[in-house]
Amino acid sequence: MAYLRQIPSPCPGDRTASTSLLRELTRPSGTVPSVLPPFPTPTDSTSRHRWWDGSRWGGWESLGGMIQSPPSAVSWGSNRLDVFAVGKDSAVYHRWWDGSRWGGWESLGGIVKNTPSAVSWSSGRLDLFALGTDHALYHKWFDSNGGWGGWESLGGTLVSDPVAVSWGKNRLDVFALGTDHAL
Repeated sequence: MAYLRQIPSPCPGDRTASTSLLRELTRPSGTVPSVLPPFPTPTDSTSRHRWWDGSRWGGWESLGGMIQSPPSAVSWGSNRLDVFAVGKDSAVYHRWWDGSRWGGWESLGGIVKNTPSAVSWSSGRLDLFALGTDHALYHKWFDSNGGWGGWESLGGTLVSDPVAVSWGKNRLDVFALGTDHAL
């Protein structure tokens, strides 16, 4: 059985939720997943968070929000988490952990169909990919020196949510199914 959720890896240096997704998709059938999903979507449309501190699991905490998609999470450095989800208005929302506290939910705009995929290729850099209502792939980025860029269409006619991964500085790969159900 494969798990089709974006889940962050507790492995040092693994900074993308998507990498763990690919690892879980290739995990041998019948084995236990290496990590549990830390951001379930409860029935009250808020996000929940749970953490591992190296020796035990912390308790569940509510991150609030009014979301309609499962969250996607990524880290671009030590003590930094960024969480993304689609709100009830179909816009992408963002919340972050800075090592001592959670920031509030902020709207990043856009009108998307489902869960965005978040990835980081460098400290202070985030890239988001989402499926638009026109079934095209959309991209938005954050750079700690310049803030958020605007949404840009990367085209295509897709039928699945994108999954993004980075394997080096300035390197991004995005995967999604086309209308022929091929990558």
